Amino acid sequence: MISSGFTRRKALLAGAALLAMPAILRADGARLPRLVLQTPGSGPGILMAHARALGLFDAIADQVDLSIWTTGDEMRAGLVSGSVPVAVVPTQAAASLYNRGFGIKLVATLTEGHCGLVARGVEGCTIADLRGKSVVVPAFNDFTGHMMRLALAHHGVGLDSLTLIPATTHMEAAQVLLAGRADVALLAEPGATAALMRGRAEDQDLHRGVQMRDELGQITGLRPSLPQASLAMHADYAADHPWLAGALTEALTQAAEDLNANPAQAAENAAPFLERAAPLLAQAIPFAHINVLSAKVARPEVEALYQALIAADAGIIGGALPDDGLYAV
Repeated sequence: MISSGFTRRKALLAGAALLAMPAILRADGARLPRLVLQTPGSGPGILMAHARALGLFDAIADQVDLSIWTTGDEMRAGLVSGSVPVAVVPTQAAASLYNRGFGIKLVATLTEGHCGLVARGVEGCTIADLRGKSVVVPAFNDFTGHMMRLALAHHGVGLDSLTLIPATTHMEAAQVLLAGRADVALLAEPGATAALMRGRAEDQDLHRGVQMRDELGQITGLRPSLPQASLAMHADYAADHPWLAGALTEALTQAAEDLNANPAQAAENAAPFLERAAPLLAQAIPFAHINVLSAKVARPEVEALYQALIAADAGIIGGALPDDGLYAV
């Protein structure tokens, strides 16, 4: 008897996952007793939770421990030490760690950009509109802060022409905006959608503004895409399990396709993990731009991002483009 929690669609997806796994996995029966994964509570967190709910990790490991990291320091500590051998990371962080001699492999990019401006009293707020405003920026010394400073420089908006307010997390940044202590916030999904929904419920005049994926497209001359978050793996773990990067990429590719086709179900699957309401997540998914590309396929856009960061401040990623050794599959 099939339990009510396991639908026919889940069964078909799980079967497809088994068929699509790399030949080495099927032929040799390679499998982990336990896989430890971490993700931020942003758009990629929806993807990871949905993949688990669909059973797409079942062919990879007997047990999957999926948890949320909240700060960049927490993420880096787990990945570098190997206590969390696989993690969703800011794509910039993978290059920074690799160039500083830490054994990191970039497995796949997971989104084409899931952060943008939320502004009070300005519809379609642009970077140029930020002059004279107070702007709260989460992860100020990490990826979100780097992207904000990159966009400001591209538009010739001097740092002395606005007030930047640092915040540790996206939740903190949203709270600063909702409390009226900032005019604008740079927020990732689902935090941006949550702030907009709460603000409108409180009769606050909040609006979605420019998306950072569009900003990066202007800077690089490529399509509007910000390979903001990636799956990374400790290099020793990747060497010990050479089939794993391909298997995870395939599982997450299928999860992303199903997420975009069935956002309401993906939201239901992710809601308990992210501790967010399913209707909120369903509204956020279109703005999370979830798309999984293997690291080698995504490499041109990843390197365009790295080049832009190097031009702004070479120290952000350790001074140079990472070589071939960063890219797992």
